[in-house]
Amino acid sequence: MSYPLVKRVPHRRLGDMLRMMLSDKLYFDLTLEEGRTLSRAFTAVAFDWRRTDSIYLSPVGSDDEFSAAVTQDGLHVETAEGRRHLNWDDVTELAERLAVE
Repeated sequence: MSYPLVKRVPHRRLGDMLRMMLSDKLYFDLTLEEGRTLSRAFTAVAFDWRRTDSIYLSPVGSDDEFSAAVTQDGLHVETAEGRRHLNWDDVTELAERLAVE
């Protein structure tokens, strides 16, 4: 399986959600609206990374928060399992999948 990826998953109370997977053990469950919001944020920083220092989202369907530092070469995602780097190709791909899914 190639990461990052996005897939639909059911939630018993929140309905359809998007699972943004950065690895087989690192993922974030997002409502459809959260996915669209994160997609817009990813698109904005990929277009002009100099305008912001970080992206933060606390998804309602997940115990973990999404926090990433914006750098010249992509995003450095902070997680309980350590840092994960997303290059701009990864960020753009996630933005497209989160907007469409």
